[in-house]
Amino acid sequence: MARIHTYPAPGVPVNPLVLIPALEGGGSDGSRAIPLFAARNVPSGQVLKLRRPMIADLTTTADADPGAGKLRWNHAVPTSATMLYIDDMDNDAVPADLSAALTALDVGGFIYVQGLADGDRDNWQQWQVTSITAAAGYTKVGVSLQASNGTFIDASAIEVSIQKASPMPGVDRNVVSALAVSSGNVALDCSLGDYFKLAPTANVTGWTITNVPPACSLMIELTQDSTAHTIAWPSSFKWAGGAPGAVSTGAGTTDLLAMTTFDGGASWRVTLAKAFT
Repeated sequence: MARIHTYPAPGVPVNPLVLIPALEGGGSDGSRAIPLFAARNVPSGQVLKLRRPMIADLTTTADADPGAGKLRWNHAVPTSATMLYIDDMDNDAVPADLSAALTALDVGGFIYVQGLADGDRDNWQQWQVTSITAAAGYTKVGVSLQASNGTFIDASAIEVSIQKASPMPGVDRNVVSALAVSSGNVALDCSLGDYFKLAPTANVTGWTITNVPPACSLMIELTQDSTAHTIAWPSSFKWAGGAPGAVSTGAGTTDLLAMTTFDGGASWRVTLAKAFT
C-alpha cells in the first residue's frame, strides 16, 4: 500500500530515493512517482537511467560479470564496498541496455540502489562514483558510500538509478585566489575558481588539490622572491614532452603553470611557461 513519507528529524540526512508524486508517466521509469534526487529545484546532474530493475548478487565478491540483470558488490558487507560490478543489461521483462549510460557516467556522479518491493524500499544506498572501467559484458564502477539504510539479501529485487555529477555551484570562476606554502604543502581548492597566484616563501614539497570537478582547467602564476625556492610536482601531473618543468630561479621572475584534468583530478595535463617579463 502506498504511504506518505515521514521526513527525519533535523540533522538527519534526507533519503534521496524518497518517491514524490508524478503527474504523468508509468512503468518502471515513471511508476506514478519519481525519486527526490531526480526532481530537485536546485541544479542537479542529468539522470541517465531511472529506477531500472535489477537483481542483487551477494553470492561472491569476485571481479566478474555478475550475470544477466545483476549488480554485485566487491565486499561481503555491501556498504563497505569500493566497487560495484553492474551487468550491461537490466532485469526488465524486455531488458534495457545500461552500458551507454554507464559509459556516459562521470567521476563525481551517483548510483542509487533501492529495494524494489514495497516492503524493501527502506533499503537503499547512495554511491558517488570514483572511477569507471568497461569490461566484457559489465562495468566496474569505483564508488564511495554517501548514505544508506537497511540491508540487501542475495537475489533480492532492486532498482538502480544512474545520475551524472551535479553542475558546479555558481562560483565566479574569474576570481584570482592566493595560494600559500604551509609546512611545504600547497592547498589548492578548485571550488574557489580557475585562477591562482603562488609566491612561495619556502620550498614546495607537496600539493593537496580538493573539490575537483569532473573536468576543469586551472592557471597558476608563480613568482619567486629573493630566494630560489624549489617546487616539487604531484605524480598526477603529466607533462607536455614528458619531462617535469623546473620553475625559474631569478628574484621576481614569473612563470605560468597551466593544468587541465578530464578525470576529476586523477591526472592533470600540465605545461609550464617560464620567465615572463
